[in-house]
Amino acid sequence: MSDNSDPRIEDIVEAIVSISSGDFSVSLSPGPLRDDVDAITVGIKAMAVRLGATYDALEQRVAQRTVMLEKARGSLEVMAYTDALTGLANRAALIRALNAHRESLQRGEPAAVLFLLDLDSFKHINDTHGHNAGDTVLQEVARRLEANIRPGDFVARLGGDEFAILAHADLVTAQAMGQRLSTVLQEPMDLGTSVIAPGGSIGFCSSNPALNSEQWIEQADTAMYVAKRHATQKVMQFEQYMLYERHQKASLSAALRDALTSKEIFPVYQPIVCAATGVHVGVEALARWAHPQLGVLPPIEFLPLAAAAGISDKLTARILSATLSDLSSWRAQGAVPEDFRVQVNVTPAELSDLSFPDIVQSQLRRYQIPAACLVIEVTEERYISDGKLELYTLNGLRNMGVKVYIDDFGAGYSSFGYLSKLPVAGVKIDRSLNTEVETSARQRAILRSIFDLAVACELDCIVEGVETASQEEALKRLGATYFQGYFYGLPGAYTPTMGR
Repeated sequence: MSDNSDPRIEDIVEAIVSISSGDFSVSLSPGPLRDDVDAITVGIKAMAVRLGATYDALEQRVAQRTVMLEKARGSLEVMAYTDALTGLANRAALIRALNAHRESLQRGEPAAVLFLLDLDSFKHINDTHGHNAGDTVLQEVARRLEANIRPGDFVARLGGDEFAILAHADLVTAQAMGQRLSTVLQEPMDLGTSVIAPGGSIGFCSSNPALNSEQWIEQADTAMYVAKRHATQKVMQFEQYMLYERHQKASLSAALRDALTSKEIFPVYQPIVCAATGVHVGVEALARWAHPQLGVLPPIEFLPLAAAAGISDKLTARILSATLSDLSSWRAQGAVPEDFRVQVNVTPAELSDLSFPDIVQSQLRRYQIPAACLVIEVTEERYISDGKLELYTLNGLRNMGVKVYIDDFGAGYSSFGYLSKLPVAGVKIDRSLNTEVETSARQRAILRSIFDLAVACELDCIVEGVETASQEEALKRLGATYFQGYFYGLPGAYTPTMGR
């Protein structure tokens, strides 16, 4: 028998085919001849064993890597849908939950309610106590929210100091839940160095199959900002008019930017009167907006929009330039005395702009106005800190000869002890302190004390809100020196007359 007819060759070929297909369990065995074919058989058998062991090890490693990749994917998913600071779900997780709920609505399942809430004083906490304290507050808020939701409800942090809750409840239950959450946010928090009660504003609305997730969030967010603006009602259910107002304000905000480059923003004036002589010693400039469709808008309609859009400085610059231009014309005509002054409002936030004194000085030079003829009124919408930026600005204004007055004195944070730390030259007493000056002994006592302290501190003092002759007379008897109010003229165009 020749080698080509050796049956062992066929067995070897079959073994090689099996190995190539991944079957390493070949059954080759050497025969008694111990020749070259048997040697090949032994070699192929050994190779199959080694390949089988290698393949098993490879499969085991692949299985281990697969498990590790699954774990890593799970960890990445947790990270992608979790807020790192609080451990709550994040915005992406909320969107996923809202989308899942919208799908359940299509199956006929009950509606749910989305709450959005925002802390009322978080920026002040960060500014006053530091960002570490702010983080502590956010973590405590997260803990309180989780402790006050029901099983099956979903709570998330959207970013900053804004949180969301998806609750399976009707609107009546949601109102009660919102009030409970509001109460929880008002409870004191111990920061170690101080105790605070941040409080919060809450808006909520029910799901609707016609809304996508972003629209649902927008409605709850709109209600939340209505609550934020409200003095006492801090939980608001969404109503359609709120969204209309929001879109209208967005449109106004966009138009305001364009208005600042035109003459649509302009000043009107209200006189300031010397109590002793009745002569106009100056005017306060008040901003107005001649809107092409809405008519002339008062500041309350657009100043908050300017602040929200970060363009308050541009609005102030516009009013400052127009006011100094008017004063320059009056002086050139000889219509006002040399010491006639104009008073322009700015916000405390603008005092943090190191370039503000340079802007003022540039405008004074442009219109050739003495610095003593300009008064900057700082609207007391928040506490003016003794921070270096604000003090730099105040000192810069004082050094160039511009006076600074604190507006609405007595209605906010001001006290004479507080003013003694600031380089200011005067105060404007808020109108709320003289509403009953003719009949209230308490108001008279308060005003008399303020006038005496102003004299002692060498501060100018203007009483705002004087509307009647009897008010004027009562204030004169108390020692008032300057007046402003409707009794002397409504805000409007001003036509000065020397000696008026």
